[in-house]
Amino acid sequence: MTKTTSLDLAFEKMVEACARDLFKSGDLIGLGSGSAVARFAKALGERAKKESLKISIIPSSMQSWLLATENGLEISRDSSRCPESLDAVIDGADQIALNTRSMIKGGGGALLKEKVIISSSKTCYILADESKFVSELSRSVPVEVVQFSFLTSTHKLEEFGAKPVLRKLDKGYPYYTESGNLILDCEFSNPISDPSDLEKRIKQIPGVVECGLFNCKVDKFFKANSDGTFESL
Repeated sequence: MTKTTSLDLAFEKMVEACARDLFKSGDLIGLGSGSAVARFAKALGERAKKESLKISIIPSSMQSWLLATENGLEISRDSSRCPESLDAVIDGADQIALNTRSMIKGGGGALLKEKVIISSSKTCYILADESKFVSELSRSVPVEVVQFSFLTSTHKLEEFGAKPVLRKLDKGYPYYTESGNLILDCEFSNPISDPSDLEKRIKQIPGVVECGLFNCKVDKFFKANSDGTFESL
């Protein structure tokens, strides 16, 4: 049996508050991917059932599609294409640097659709526990590339000082995104001091579809703390 920690309790209180306070009936919501979103989808589904709430979901991945349907949330009829405008998006992050308001995302491989959904949303909310908040971004950056450019993109990324590693499944097969592309997980030797500049440079490489550096507008970060509290930033 898994022991419930103060951090777990803080996360539960956080997603319940977000599900209760941030959305209203009739909203069209972009749903990110990952464990934080899984907890939120459960809380929103419970509220929707209790209050007969009519909320439509645009999922960012098959995982978020399953999360929505398993929790009784309605998938928008237009979910095969991201609409021009969404009321809000809620998502998680792998690492967050508040000084630059930048994030690294894409540990689950849904970075392309997540970035499209965030760019189309009027409001963006990010959920994470305190361990994800850092002074400077330092973890590996996922870079999504077309298969044809695998070798050339790898070489160009190495010229930036990165150490690209092809993401693979447990059995050694290459990992393919839902858009049919490969992911290169890129380690940098130093913390990323200018995430916006690095994102622009990476995306100028021919064959790169998207990268996991998110320098987008976030309206609120919600942080779950190990003392059992949560806060909005």
